[in-house]
Amino acid sequence: MALQNILPQLTHENRYRTSRWRGRFRSFWLTVHLYVALTIGFFFVVLGLTGSFNVFIYELEEYGLPPVRHEANAQPRSLDEIMQTVKAAHPEKRGKWSILLPNYGNDYLWVVYPKPVETADELYAPFRVLVDPYSGKIVAESYWGQTLWTLIYEVHAALMTGKLGAEIGRIGVRTVCFLGLFLFISALTGLYLWWPRWRKFTKAVTIKRGASLERFYFDLHKTTGFYSSIVLLILAFTGFSFSYADYIKPLIRGFSAVKEKHLEEPEVKSRVIGNAQPLSIARAVAQANTIFPNTELRGISTPDGQEGVYCISKRQSGEANYRWPRSKVWIDQYSGKVLAVQDPNKFTAGETFLNVLWPLHNGEAFGLAGRIVWCVMGFAPLVLYTTGVIRWLQKRKAKSHRGPLSKLRQGDKMLRR
Repeated sequence: MALQNILPQLTHENRYRTSRWRGRFRSFWLTVHLYVALTIGFFFVVLGLTGSFNVFIYELEEYGLPPVRHEANAQPRSLDEIMQTVKAAHPEKRGKWSILLPNYGNDYLWVVYPKPVETADELYAPFRVLVDPYSGKIVAESYWGQTLWTLIYEVHAALMTGKLGAEIGRIGVRTVCFLGLFLFISALTGLYLWWPRWRKFTKAVTIKRGASLERFYFDLHKTTGFYSSIVLLILAFTGFSFSYADYIKPLIRGFSAVKEKHLEEPEVKSRVIGNAQPLSIARAVAQANTIFPNTELRGISTPDGQEGVYCISKRQSGEANYRWPRSKVWIDQYSGKVLAVQDPNKFTAGETFLNVLWPLHNGEAFGLAGRIVWCVMGFAPLVLYTTGVIRWLQKRKAKSHRGPLSKLRQGDKMLRR
């Protein structure tokens, strides 16, 4: 009989201890969530807003330019002809040029000189030429970082530190990527703090109508956090990985092989043959077509000097990378010999995972719909930060009002004793 009386008491004590431990655990993560938001939450807002614009940077860069007009059966100018026009306009810029073809979010053909002397002291500031692919005329020129949209991109990528020098710019990039770790923690802890009981799930994902302003801010914070949590976790993880892949690769190698040479550009050179003339771009592309037939041509890099090579970028069906696909062929500029091939269809699971980090970060892995969703989700940190700070201030105000009242009640109790 005594044992029957003791057992309920022990069960009650265990429940009390479990409940108390859960309360402390929740309080700890609430503190972490709060202090991350108060200290660096503003940076999340900046990265989110700038990231929204960056999703459509090429479309925004071309916004306001005259539309590309051509007849129904008109054919675009050859890439060799366009390259001759660009080089004639800038004879001082010798060596490697990169060509980005239209048909994915942009109408113009972009010709980029990656390392101009004018911006050699900056981390990244190529010279860019926009060409009408049908008329072959140059319609715009600029250095990276001298237009509104590229400035916004630099804020997102390196907090504008790239303008202060290459070394400082690299520190800025690593700082931005490191913030991704804190965004991941903030999103994950927010999801944990939000997690409701099953019966209250519907209430937890909706905003109550006709509620007070305080309740509205609370509901807006938790619903925004819930609906954006998956995207924010993806953005945080992929952003962190861009500068700290060395910390991620050992984890990936735990389930799949990762060979660095499959992901990096090969060290190949053209064999100089007497007075031989370099191949035309058209012939280099034709050679690449023998490796990747019936695929979309996305980009070309011309040889950098006498020993440079052509690099032809193609996109195979199903590739997550639309603008910068990884199906590449490196070709000797004189003989046309294929020197190296990169085929994402032959990547291991681990290499494929690393390969899709970029299209996951900008949303293009899910096509146009994904880019639109990613653009919208870039505003989520602003909503979360604003509503979170408002709720924090409301709680502080309520706590300060309760303080004197609780002291009076405590004093009244002492007098009654």
